[in-house]
Parts: sequence; C-alpha cells; structure tokens
Amino acid sequence: MVGGLLAATLLGGCASSPPKPPAKPALAPQSSGALSEKAKQEQRQAILKVRTGTLNQLYKLKPLTRSEIEQAAGYGVFEINGLNAVLAGKHGRGVVHEKSGKVTYMQLARTDVGPGVAVKPCWQVLVFRDAQPLSQFVRSGLSADVSGNPSITIYQLNANGVSTQAEWSAQYFRDPDLN
Repeated sequence: MVGGLLAATLLGGCASSPPKPPAKPALAPQSSGALSEKAKQEQRQAILKVRTGTLNQLYKLKPLTRSEIEQAAGYGVFEINGLNAVLAGKHGRGVVHEKSGKVTYMQLARTDVGPGVAVKPCWQVLVFRDAQPLSQFVRSGLSADVSGNPSITIYQLNANGVSTQAEWSAQYFRDPDLN
C-alpha cells in the first residue's frame, strides 16, 4: 500500500508543468521577478517533496544507494518531464544538496533529436562523490556532461524501476527565481 501510494505520489508529481527553460538553454535564465515570496516557497516545497519521494523510491529499489548518498559530497534530484515531437525536449527542475548543508535549486534542459520520439517523465538522482565536480556543477550554470565524469553516478527512475545511466548530457543551470 505504501509503495503504491509512493508511486502515485511520484507519478502525480510529474503531471505538473515545470518552468519553461530559455530558448537557448546554454544561457542561464534571468529571474522574471514575477514570483511572490509565497509562490517561491510553494515551488521549493514541491521540489523538496519530489526529492523525498524520489529518494525513498530509489532506496526501496536499490538499498545500497542510501549509504552511497550519505557518504557523498552531495547529490541532486531532478524531476524531468518530456514532450513528444520531432525535436523531443526534456525539461525539468530539481535541487542539489551539498554535504555542508547548502541547497541550490536548479533547472535542466535536454534535446534529443528524433522523429516521433516519445519522452516519458522520469526522475534523476546524481550522486557526487567528490566536492570539486559538485561545486563546479552548481556554480557553472552551463552544460554538464555528467555521465563523462567517473566521480558522478546517475540513477534514473521511471514507472518501470531504476537504471544507472551510461550517457547523459544536459544543460543544467541555477533557478534564478528560487535561489
């Protein structure tokens, strides 16, 4: 029952539309300044709720990841929503937690070229074993080929379970409205 409720919570969290990334995702978006403090808090809480549900599901499917994350320099959790088009874009938002306690809210954009590609919603957990790549990832606000770094492990969860991603490249950037 709890597993079904958690799965429903995770799947329900993907139904909401994340903020749209900029037309050129390589450039960090500018704050719109349109969000009230209450709206910012609500969005932060929604992201943290997805983070908690995603981590609980990951720990259930791969129990050893709990100690991996506890021993890491930090981790990020992202909710990724997809589109179905000739150019299938993945857009999402998430949060990065550093061992120091610092929290950074982020967005991501990725484009896969392919006619009729169906991109399903999923959740991604990035585990940073070393502080330097984590710091660079949070600070850069630009593209990060996180799969090319051996000190970063990527777990992708979807309705079918969890997988370790061999290749993943996206544009990650700090959320200008939530930080």
